[in-house]
Amino acid sequence: MNGVLTRFLNEVQPVRAAVLGAVTLLLGSSAIYAVDSAPVLGTSGDVYQVATGTYGDLFPDGSETSASAAVLRLEARRGSGTVENYLVPGSESDDSDRTPSLFFDGATERLYVVWSSSNASTLTRINLASFDGSEWSETIEVSGNIYSEKSAPRLAVTHDRFELAEATAGESSMRTLLHVVWSEDTTDGEKVMYAPVVVIDGALASTWRRVHRLNDYVSQALADDPFSGDVAAKLLSAPTVDAGSEPNAVVIGFADSATGALVQLELSTPATELSELADNLADHLESSNLCEQLDNDDANALTSVAEAARVHIVLVGRRIRSRVLSPLAADVKDVLVQRAATLCAEGGLTSVSSAARVHIVLVGAKAQEGDLLEGAAGSDGHVLLAAAQEVGNDYVQHLARLQVKSERIAPTIGDGEPTILVSPNGTGAIVVWENASTLTYVETDTDSAGDWSSSHTLQIGSSLSRSEAYSMLRDRARSLE
Repeated sequence: MNGVLTRFLNEVQPVRAAVLGAVTLLLGSSAIYAVDSAPVLGTSGDVYQVATGTYGDLFPDGSETSASAAVLRLEARRGSGTVENYLVPGSESDDSDRTPSLFFDGATERLYVVWSSSNASTLTRINLASFDGSEWSETIEVSGNIYSEKSAPRLAVTHDRFELAEATAGESSMRTLLHVVWSEDTTDGEKVMYAPVVVIDGALASTWRRVHRLNDYVSQALADDPFSGDVAAKLLSAPTVDAGSEPNAVVIGFADSATGALVQLELSTPATELSELADNLADHLESSNLCEQLDNDDANALTSVAEAARVHIVLVGRRIRSRVLSPLAADVKDVLVQRAATLCAEGGLTSVSSAARVHIVLVGAKAQEGDLLEGAAGSDGHVLLAAAQEVGNDYVQHLARLQVKSERIAPTIGDGEPTILVSPNGTGAIVVWENASTLTYVETDTDSAGDWSSSHTLQIGSSLSRSEAYSMLRDRARSLE
């Protein structure tokens, strides 16, 4: 595979799918609007933290770059008692590096560092690097528009295993998905960006990065009837990402200026086998000449092509569990019979194959999670492209399923730096803002007349540290329904 990074992870041990296998001293995945990152706990009692500053201040005896360069220093406090300092690669340039966040992935025993950097030309980037305890990966850039100002990035990690159709029977690969979220200033105001980074068995699945604007996925009902009132500017630039209720899912929370809402989205990664099957069926339908047959008033065309599609799914998708595959194949056949004529009129065979592809991913993923296939509407969500993995002379697409989990009016906040904390199912949340030594917060309250509780305060001091306060708030948020 051609790539800027041939080994992003060291060898990883086989593990079952897990989300956020990190134990942190603060928030599980990242720092909370601090100059230095929050500390995170690695293996064997190692504690990691990143500091920002000039190279001369952070590395008085160093010679890797100029003393005035703004850099990031990783401090590793070993369980043995020793302290080691490392220059974060990619931060030694002339750029100003800031807003670092850390995530320790217990499944692969790697530390991830994500941060933003800017230079005198007002170019702003989001950078990502990983550390195995002694060596760094190559730093990669995950940002989209480098000409816009960006907020502090946030990161979560999920894992699963999959088998490709061309692979040897029983041979599986490990997929690590890095979910990177930030906000940036656009011509439409502050918007939230999502960049999935897919790593397969230690190597990047693709050398290009697809960035998705999440504000575009609020529900149509909300877009048509938005909440009234303005959202605090600082809340718009404080998106968050945390573990979802499923092992392959994360929840992203953010405030949307256009609708006045606090939105929670669930992003999950359907089985790669489903994505591969969906692409294969799309190719099959593209070669069917279905729309041309319908134009020629072939009365049997629709039924025969739909039945052929059902058989194709059963044959090609043999690696998908039978309890999912058979009803999925029948469901896709029904959808084709019901919608193919309309789709042909709207966009020809491309519309037909695209609709079938999306339907397989959305409905098949729900069925694999145990949901009843009945009632799993094809429009219940969106499919995003995460990466296209080169396999032989072809590509396998790694997809993400996006669903809106909750939308409520954004809370009114006071002065201070805000943080959004989300629940695993994406329905509960806490919004906290920090001003000096006082943390003020509100939480979702479905039992009251409003969407949010009255405000409460926590006082940081000798009896309650900042880390302890945020840890309690995160635990509280994750218990909300």
